Amino acid sequence: MKLRFINEPASVLRAKAGGPRPAQRAFTLVEVMCSAAIAAIILLALFSGLNSGFTFTQMERENLRATQIALARMEGLRLYAWSSNELFNPQMLPNTFTDYYYPAGIGGFSSNNTVYTGSVTIANVNLIPAATYSNNMRQIIVKVGWQDAFYGRTNYHTRTFNTYVARWGIQNYVFYKQ
Repeated sequence: MKLRFINEPASVLRAKAGGPRPAQRAFTLVEVMCSAAIAAIILLALFSGLNSGFTFTQMERENLRATQIALARMEGLRLYAWSSNELFNPQMLPNTFTDYYYPAGIGGFSSNNTVYTGSVTIANVNLIPAATYSNNMRQIIVKVGWQDAFYGRTNYHTRTFNTYVARWGIQNYVFYKQ
């Protein structure tokens, strides 16, 4: 067997062998359009998922901030002195309040700042069955509300927290005077 070396380009050899010519090896217009459509669908799904993820994250941050605002009010209420009527004084404890997603002094953008409005209600405790100490307890209700706009819709949200305060509660230990 004798080996023969051919010094011709591969395209010429394919043409002699009956294979496709170089101009016939490209993609057809239909193939290009199908691959472009598939790529567009994949990119659309990717960006839609990213947008939904960012929206969900922002909503959860707003929920968390509402919880922080309400709990800050609740923990502060537990420390007001019952005996000096601080707990029942609207000057010390306003019935309504306003807070922001970015509190004063932290920075942020005032044009894109979520406003939280809230109310504090102090009510008598109705225990069933009635107890002798129910006159020495109050129910505190803190309600926080805010609105946001996602996808062109305005959504209203509220969070409500309840707790009890007793005349001889923790505030007597914190503000104990001798």
